[in-house]
Amino acid sequence: LFYERGKSRWYFPLLSAAFPVAYAVFLLLQAALLRFDSSILTPTPNSTTPLIYPYFFVNIDKQGVPGVLMWIAILSVAFIAVGFMFFGLDQLEKKSKEKRSPKIN
Repeated sequence: LFYERGKSRWYFPLLSAAFPVAYAVFLLLQAALLRFDSSILTPTPNSTTPLIYPYFFVNIDKQGVPGVLMWIAILSVAFIAVGFMFFGLDQLEKKSKEKRSPKIN
């Protein structure tokens, strides 16, 4: 959204998945460092949501490793799809701009 119009590249949407994947890896590394002990960061004794997993999709206790990997893949695909949507809009704007302004040779 904040990049110069008409200059986006086809691989930008693929890069848009880098942040959520890196964040999920960070959360899982943090959980590994805490030995996956959810009781360490439970805010209150009656709480059912440990802070070690701030989002349900990275909660290995409830989702399991296959579930967490599935959610990371789903979110990555969603980020890439939205990225390609913005890329497509940028390309449409670029083509309409080229049609409006004739080239001078």
